[in-house]
Amino acid sequence: MTHRDFIAIGTSSGGVDALRSLASQLPADLPASIAIVLHVGAHSSMLPSLLNTAGPLPATHARDGDVYERGRIYVAPPDEHLVVEDGRLRLVHGAKENFARPAIDPLFRSTATQLGERAVGVVLTGLLDDGAAGLEAIQACGGATVVQHPDDAFASEMPLHAAPFADHVLPLIALGACLIDLTAGPLGGSAKADLGRRAAVEHAALEQTAWLSESMPIEQLKQIATPSTYTCPECNGTLWRLNDRRLLRYRCHTGHAYSALSSGEGRRRDVERSLRDALRALRERELMSREMSEHFGKIGAVSAQQREDETARRARAAAGFLQSMLLES
Repeated sequence: MTHRDFIAIGTSSGGVDALRSLASQLPADLPASIAIVLHVGAHSSMLPSLLNTAGPLPATHARDGDVYERGRIYVAPPDEHLVVEDGRLRLVHGAKENFARPAIDPLFRSTATQLGERAVGVVLTGLLDDGAAGLEAIQACGGATVVQHPDDAFASEMPLHAAPFADHVLPLIALGACLIDLTAGPLGGSAKADLGRRAAVEHAALEQTAWLSESMPIEQLKQIATPSTYTCPECNGTLWRLNDRRLLRYRCHTGHAYSALSSGEGRRRDVERSLRDALRALRERELMSREMSEHFGKIGAVSAQQREDETARRARAAAGFLQSMLLES
């Protein structure tokens, strides 16, 4: 191929409207395939039908083994990762990345390793930062990268974190024309750039192999990461810190992966859940001690009554402290 012919798009909160707007800007003869990941989790998705009514390109949920064709849109189905492999689309019910399945980074990473300069990566509106690492991989492997301007996005976090790895940062209304230009332009690069791209492809391919491995991928992880002192928020396995040049990321040996931002969000949820569990237990302890104090008072057990009153007082004070922490978090 002498031009870019594969567009990978990732989006989350506010993504349906953004995708419909983008689809309306693209021509029926676009000389590229489009693969889309929208964070839908395991919920049902009507996105292909919504895109079919928005623009001229036919859209469908991807099927495992599909040979992707130019002028068509393929959407990751619910609860399945979408990746590219040897000219086909593959569906993988693998470990979540950044707490998402389907996740954007696996699609972008596979697009980078499989298609190199032929790839275009696009990050639209969304929360947190899924897609930033994958967009960096596409750029490092020679592909073109495009990000919706954060000020133009319904949710600015994903565009904001992806923007450092973007060749183009544009409002949504200008993205269609940009993609048309990118798919029409010729490819080319220097020999020096090719050396860097080969190293980037090798690194991304090793991470993809580690993610897809059905056995313990320790050998692959050793080549791209070092063990950290942290544990995986989802499986409690050891997290390995990836040796990325510009992003702080982690991966565990069962396949889960996190950016520092998504990992921090997971820790925040863990802390909040633990605080609420402790708050519930303290409230119940206070109520039980009050009830026991009343009982001891009725039977004249003064010392026991005083002990339970003190226990209730301490539980109430501790619960008040935890409640203030939850309000501040």
